[in-house]
Amino acid sequence: MIGGVFIVLVAIWMYQAAVKAQKDNALLWVVMGCVVFFTVQFIMVKLSSTLAEMTMAASSVDIGSPGSAEFAERAKLINSQSSGGFRAFFLFFIADVLPPFFGVLGAGVVRTMFVLKEKPTLKNLFSGIKEMFIDIGRSFKASQQ
Repeated sequence: MIGGVFIVLVAIWMYQAAVKAQKDNALLWVVMGCVVFFTVQFIMVKLSSTLAEMTMAASSVDIGSPGSAEFAERAKLINSQSSGGFRAFFLFFIADVLPPFFGVLGAGVVRTMFVLKEKPTLKNLFSGIKEMFIDIGRSFKASQQ
């Protein structure tokens, strides 16, 4: 869900950069930015799921055979302990927040280096985001009048 919102914002961000750089093929740059976003996000999702599986495997405990009373007691204890805390937050952060962020970062590299032809500094990678949100806000105000 988060990635869907980010891809729309990346498309707008890439289009505005292509128009600012006076590129003839602005939609091609939008497509390239979106492909980079999806590729990086796909790789990060695979990495985060692998990391989550490794974390779960490292913390797994032999809880007995299924169907026994001992199994039910230990499973209930493990579920109550793993439902919150730092580990749950860490897994949420890795799985849900980092992939779209790295996707935006990848699209920002394409935007900065190939569309705007600027040096890839931290300021340049994320430049234009404020202007994008201002333009989106203006578009809603213009449609109400």
